[in-house]
Amino acid sequence: MAVNMADVKKLREMTGAGMLDCKKALEEAGGDLERAKEILRVKGLARAEKKAGRETKEGIIKAKISEDRKKGALIELNCETDFVARNEEFQKLADTLLDHILSVQENANREGEGSDILSQKLSGSDKTLEDLIKEAIAKIGENIRLSRFCRFDTEDYLHSYIHGAGRIGVLVEFSAKDLSDEVLRLVQDIAMQIAAMRPEFVSIDTIPEEVLEREKRILSEQARQEGKPEHIIEKIVQGKLRRFYEEKVLLEQAFIKDEEKKVKDVLKESGLGVEIKRFCRFELGGL
Repeated sequence: MAVNMADVKKLREMTGAGMLDCKKALEEAGGDLERAKEILRVKGLARAEKKAGRETKEGIIKAKISEDRKKGALIELNCETDFVARNEEFQKLADTLLDHILSVQENANREGEGSDILSQKLSGSDKTLEDLIKEAIAKIGENIRLSRFCRFDTEDYLHSYIHGAGRIGVLVEFSAKDLSDEVLRLVQDIAMQIAAMRPEFVSIDTIPEEVLEREKRILSEQARQEGKPEHIIEKIVQGKLRRFYEEKVLLEQAFIKDEEKKVKDVLKESGLGVEIKRFCRFELGGL
């Protein structure tokens, strides 16, 4: 049957599908807009399933924190091309996922793979996160994957930092005497430090015992293979552990804005009472 072009345009506005697809769907639905929407959704999801195996090397790291800085989330959302990563629809999808993660109590202080939460339903809807992503795949035309997420909840404060148009993102929990501009500038510097220098631990005390023991075993064995005498191996290990701390531990790292000082010295000398409690760092590509 012939369809009204005004209805075709309306259906396109409602679904984001192409004009030709909308026309064909309306013809198949006998002009019924709601039925045409269903047809487009079924066909779109079928196409999305076909795209699901394609590689997703591009994308965005995005963060959101509440106005009171008590709740925050960080995600890595991947797609196939940098062009789509800058697409408005893709950005909106990232925002919707962040809003959902922050709104669901089940996600409080939780970190994991995106697949861990895909079955969660959007507020006030029967639609799941997986449905939402599949619809976006059908609309945008590329495979899309929520790779990972991190949510912090705190009685102290949170700060987020995104570097390089979404290539690296950091979520930091900190305590302070107050939330002055000076405090936030200092915490921003620390977040930039985390983004640039890739620390894995806040302080030496926060390194898990099994990680420390493994590192000591590796360093000891390296010294033995180099032919070092057994009685000096422990001293050698302690020296190399210091270098390990300077690389992997945030507070022991040289401060990026003044390499003569360690991060812990900068925090202490500021007199602002800022203490870094924990952080989450995502880099595009799973780093």
